[in-house]
Amino acid sequence: MFATGGYDHLVHIWSTSAGRSPTPSEPLAIKHTSTIQSLLATRDTSRKLITASADCSVNVFDLASQRVVNTLKLSNSVYHVHTTLSQFCILLEVAHRELQFEMRDYRLVPTTPVVRFGYHTAKVHGRYVTGAVSGTIFGSGGGEKDGCVRLWDLRKPCEVMQTVPCLPGRKVIQVAFANEQMVACSEDHYMAFMNRIGDII
Repeated sequence: MFATGGYDHLVHIWSTSAGRSPTPSEPLAIKHTSTIQSLLATRDTSRKLITASADCSVNVFDLASQRVVNTLKLSNSVYHVHTTLSQFCILLEVAHRELQFEMRDYRLVPTTPVVRFGYHTAKVHGRYVTGAVSGTIFGSGGGEKDGCVRLWDLRKPCEVMQTVPCLPGRKVIQVAFANEQMVACSEDHYMAFMNRIGDII
């Protein structure tokens, strides 16, 4: 199975089987009023699907009971959702010029996030810039053409742990981790492979 969501504000679960075309479910009972920008399958006490939208909301949908069990309301559009080491916490990438990232415990639906952090940039990241989590480390490119990946330790994210130069003069739009390596991709399709302390491989 896999899930899709997009400009029609709807979420579908697709089922696949060998030799047959994928078939979608009826739209799930999830209400968004704008584009769905990120989906995250997760498991705590049951399997859940987390949906994030340009309408500044995040829904937590329980797949067993087929209902929304929590809704988070934010003041900014949500671009991406990531898992963290805590099974009940998620990391959100949002439209903000100084506090681009939020960690939230989605059981509590707090009026304020558990933690907000980021760095100053002239422009918001946009939905095509996405970071990655590996253990307690979060890495992200950014809104500037400085060619850097910024790393935070999620146990104390109040400041950037390390800034890694990797694609000088280019805007890093995607970061991924694989074992002890990090991959950065620029908006003009250049890639850099390095270890986490910034040595290019």
